[in-house]
Amino acid sequence: MYDFEENRRLVLDEINVSLGMISPVEFGAFLEELLKKRRILVVAVGRVLISMKAWVKRLYHLDLDINFVGSETEKPIGKGDFLIVASSSGESKFPVEIAKIAKEKGACIAYLGCSPESSAAKLAEKHLFFTGRTKFAKPGEYNSIQPMSSLFEQQLYLLGDIIALCLMKIKKINEQELKNKHANLE
Repeated sequence: MYDFEENRRLVLDEINVSLGMISPVEFGAFLEELLKKRRILVVAVGRVLISMKAWVKRLYHLDLDINFVGSETEKPIGKGDFLIVASSSGESKFPVEIAKIAKEKGACIAYLGCSPESSAAKLAEKHLFFTGRTKFAKPGEYNSIQPMSSLFEQQLYLLGDIIALCLMKIKKINEQELKNKHANLE
């Protein structure tokens, strides 16, 4: 009834397979954009936003000027900046509308999601496509054993940690330097 081992294996196998499907070329292009942009903002909703907030915290420790749309400390976006739109379906109203505004302001848009033909994907210059189910799942789409867009949210969270490892190597930042930039009132 409560088969922890089987479900643990199924979830981890699904994550491993799906993360392996991300294009290394697209990943490299995305990472290069992160490194060259002046300011980075992320936009998402729900559990996807929770995954992206983990990116913001860790990448801020790595000296990127990054925040999420709606934060009390959000700075303006403009030419030379980067908006990352995370949405499995690419059709969530708020992220799509924010992407339109950011594009008008001259920012580069990146879409992270599962839907290459979506509104968000069409607005974006950079893409990282994930395997997973969206809220608009159609027959024949990737069939995750997990509910709704859980697999996408997990991939996003882990990709943020993969990016952090890459940036630590590129920027030659060690663990102690990272700890020195971490909150210390805990």
